[in-house]
Amino acid sequence: MRSHYLSLALLLAGCSSTIPRPPPADRFIYPSGLIHRSVPGSTQGVLYVASANFDRCFDQGTLMAIDLDKVGSDTARLPPLGAATSAEPLQINQLNLEPQARVLIDSFAGELALWERQDGAPRLFVPTRAEGAYLHAIELPEPTRLDCVGTDGDDCLEGAVSLVDVPGAVEGHPRAPSPIGVSVSPEGEVWVTHAEPADSPEGSRLSYESYVVRVDGVQLSPSADQFYPLSLPDLPLGGSHSVALGERYVFVTGRLATSTTDSRRFLVRVLDRDDPRRVLDPGLDLGFAALDARGIVLAEKDPTRPELPRRMYVVARAPSALLVVDVQGDEPTSNSPRLTVVGSVSLPDGASMVKLVDRRAINHSDLVVVSSSSAGVVSIYDPDVGQVVAQVPVGEVSGEDKPRPYALAVQQEGTAARIFVSNFGDGRVSVIDIPDIGSPQQARLVAWLGAKQDGEGSDGATSCQEAEQ
Repeated sequence: MRSHYLSLALLLAGCSSTIPRPPPADRFIYPSGLIHRSVPGSTQGVLYVASANFDRCFDQGTLMAIDLDKVGSDTARLPPLGAATSAEPLQINQLNLEPQARVLIDSFAGELALWERQDGAPRLFVPTRAEGAYLHAIELPEPTRLDCVGTDGDDCLEGAVSLVDVPGAVEGHPRAPSPIGVSVSPEGEVWVTHAEPADSPEGSRLSYESYVVRVDGVQLSPSADQFYPLSLPDLPLGGSHSVALGERYVFVTGRLATSTTDSRRFLVRVLDRDDPRRVLDPGLDLGFAALDARGIVLAEKDPTRPELPRRMYVVARAPSALLVVDVQGDEPTSNSPRLTVVGSVSLPDGASMVKLVDRRAINHSDLVVVSSSSAGVVSIYDPDVGQVVAQVPVGEVSGEDKPRPYALAVQQEGTAARIFVSNFGDGRVSVIDIPDIGSPQQARLVAWLGAKQDGEGSDGATSCQEAEQ
């Protein structure tokens, strides 16, 4: 893959050809968001993969539902979780996708969020950073059947919601260009972040504002009063990246914004779900100095020890580090949330996203899994040990051809766990197994899903351009 990575602004030009170029149905193209779902009757479950189409070699991106029981061929199949595996990782090219398991979305997909509805079919949500800044909703009437919400066809763009064409907006505010992070509550509140702040008037490079957007997961029709500003007087303002939902509060990480005249950022901002116009800065910058923040995750509170703070993990960049944060006052009756950095752990370059592996069944703290895009590895931090206990390379990291791991998804069965990693750089999904969650140092790469992306662009064409997530 070429070593130079162009900005999003250059990417928007895309390929100049007017010949229709539908995305492939048999492989991923710059995979980004991931969700794993265990379903009845399935041994290995379903993996939902958003392809970002970041070089715009194709007209659109895709969302695929991968039946993990069916991937592969007679010579290369994904082993069940916990089964003995070969010494070398398996390259599994054949996804064996059925037509109803693939839909079209806009380019530059971000994270994925799943809403397991109690009164209807589950829904997936994926924001896309292309010009329309769309939030897509996809219904799952069956585990591997994807139905675009808002249209009867397989092009979900037709029913998607634009976060820059907002009813009631004045002089370009509010709007949410480059939406990237998404989280959904059990009640169906969808919260979306955006990587670049919005200027006013649009194109003026003046009066920047960043928002977190709340969307009803059923109605999908956000209005201007559902865009909640993240700015605070005399404090830095940049873009936002990921969002985590607590009992009462919403936690948003700040991403360095390169579009503004004076690039700035915040580490974490906190919004009150009861009054989202109330925004707080918990002062994490006072406990740790970093240029950027990316992934964020909240651990479940231990019901047997309610006196202990809830634990939060925040991924920082420059330097790449995992911030260990105690959260107090998140309960619904509290008006004063308090966040305290209680530790930090150095990580390989390009730290990006974070997920937890639940270990309550063995009375251990959750494992913390972090992807590092530049270094090409996935790190596993064990809070009970207080250090990173495993680092697993997910592909070739030498030369120009790098995997650039990004999103993470977790499958658990008994005392074993499996980590899925979207390799934004090489076009595959890496599969890492932890045979015993009590011994995470045994983690190893067991397979790659999907054909490897061509080095000159996703279709081998040198005219298509590439970018880093």
